[in-house]
Amino acid sequence: MNTAITMNLVNDLSGSSGKTLPGLMARIGALTEQFLRDLPQEDSRREQTLLERALKYAAETEQQMADQRERIAELENLSSTDPMTGLLNRRGFEQGLATTLARARRYGEIGIIAYCDLDNLKRVNDGLGHAAGDALVKCAAKTLRDGVRDLDIVGRLGGDEFAVVLQNTNWKNGARRMRTVQWRLDSAGIVYRGNDVPLQISMGIEPYGPQDEVADLIHRADMAMYYNKRRKQAGHTSAKQAAE
Repeated sequence: MNTAITMNLVNDLSGSSGKTLPGLMARIGALTEQFLRDLPQEDSRREQTLLERALKYAAETEQQMADQRERIAELENLSSTDPMTGLLNRRGFEQGLATTLARARRYGEIGIIAYCDLDNLKRVNDGLGHAAGDALVKCAAKTLRDGVRDLDIVGRLGGDEFAVVLQNTNWKNGARRMRTVQWRLDSAGIVYRGNDVPLQISMGIEPYGPQDEVADLIHRADMAMYYNKRRKQAGHTSAKQAAE
């Protein structure tokens, strides 16, 4: 019984390391008083009462610790999640990618990373307002998430930037999957106050393997996206000039 009381006192005081010694002594005194208050005179009843109080205190302490763990988990989730879309934010995405690359180094796994940029977000924000832009961002996020497997990683890295990691897949299958996702994105859009607003997204993909690092891999995929964006813009410009 004395051991149980001691352990629960330690648990209760474990978060108090920053307090002064008088404060700790006062807390110990208050807890001791709670255990010893109004004890029965009879020895057997006194022991039973102390045991019941110790068990109650242990249960309360365990519940408090469970509540604290739950709150910590909630805060960790908030720190790695984009509140608008529910996707991982940059921090969460990079952590997930780091774990994926660590597994690639350990087991020789390969996969694909895709970097996506929402080309018309600024134009929509300027022309229809930020509520329309937010709706377009959410549409892009849902289309990306719905287009890949549960084990794959999808994140919103910035205002109009997204990234996807297709895990444990070769280049041929990964590239085919992302072409399908690109087609779904190009076919998606929103209707805002009677205006049809299509998704316009540029995408670049890069393979990854055991030798890759997070920052370099994201940079390569980003550069591949910009290369495709410039090609798209050049093609649009050439077609316009030819029409004129």
